[in-house]
Amino acid sequence: MNGSSSPKLRVVNADDLRSTVRFEDLIEPVSRALQESSAGRAHNGLIVLFPAERPDLGDVYVKTGVLQGHSVYIVKMSPWFASSGSPQGGFIAVCDSVTGHTLAILNDEHYLSDVRTAAAGALAARALAPEHVTTATGLGAGVQAYWQSLALHRERAFGRLIIWARSQPKAVALARRLAEHLPDVEITTEYAIETAVRAAGVLVTATLSRDPIVRGEWLRPGQHITAVGADDPSKCELDAVALVRARVFVDSLDTNATNGDLHRAIQCGSYDVAQAAGEIGDVLAGRIR
Repeated sequence: MNGSSSPKLRVVNADDLRSTVRFEDLIEPVSRALQESSAGRAHNGLIVLFPAERPDLGDVYVKTGVLQGHSVYIVKMSPWFASSGSPQGGFIAVCDSVTGHTLAILNDEHYLSDVRTAAAGALAARALAPEHVTTATGLGAGVQAYWQSLALHRERAFGRLIIWARSQPKAVALARRLAEHLPDVEITTEYAIETAVRAAGVLVTATLSRDPIVRGEWLRPGQHITAVGADDPSKCELDAVALVRARVFVDSLDTNATNGDLHRAIQCGSYDVAQAAGEIGDVLAGRIR
């Protein structure tokens, strides 16, 4: 033994995190992180994915990340299984970037990832969406569909929200939940996805789709899309035509080249990562206009 001792490990449970951390609290920290990442100061390890018996039944992610000049790095374990319809048992380990000691376990049950993604969606709207939005459309009725609607409204106070989901009862349930938080917004559900997409000034996609559900031919100049659902190589929400027609900004060019919508279009030869306009962090930092 060398006489040194590890620091006392702190464990923070999900209820404490939910009661103290709001997505609004993370907007500026996430903005700084995106800007630092786009400036080349981020190091992300390989994303490890362990699928369930079938990929559509569940998955478990292990992700790591560190920003140069910061005193900690993180390792995140994030499971999701269709049997519950929500993430379960996830946690974030916060480690000392000098000694490697584990400083804290944030037993967040995916909550921090949910609100971080909401903050990133708010920043995408701040940086890229039209200043005035009358109608927004959300595709999906899960956790991120809820958070992204709140995040978008914080940055662009739309007066009408259309919700589409494969399950109409889930779409109705989401509409009722959002109505409690957005009392001044007219919230409706729509059966036809094409109608919902065409009506949107801003479109948010937050589904688990493994094949494109948004077709480029439905889009018009001036529309903004925040696409958050396709977060691994097997998922895809936008077809290649939509990407080719758009000015595309991503959180990370490297990550998107191997995951989600860009990955699918690149694989089929319809798109090249060099066609993307850049990273959101560069827009927030004023390096791209």
